Amino acid sequence: MRDFVNATFGSVELDIISQALEEWRTSTGIEHAAPEYEIAAATVVTLFREGNRTLPELQAAISAHRWLSRDAVEMVKVSVNSANKAS
Repeated sequence: MRDFVNATFGSVELDIISQALEEWRTSTGIEHAAPEYEIAAATVVTLFREGNRTLPELQAAISAHRWLSRDAVEMVKVSVNSANKAS
């Protein structure tokens, strides 16, 4: 628990988090301004704080996370389908 609470972020750690988040955003198609992006960012930071400190570990944790790997992707698909039907 101590590592979770006392996790610090230097430039290397921020680069890892940023790269993992951007890869996730690109794969889902969620915009930077979307509320889901903010939720994802908080979740990725939490996954990092939980001990997923390298890019491969963080990518694996994102893939294993239910909302990041499945629910958010489904939400985007529904949103796109709704937009296509409306036009």
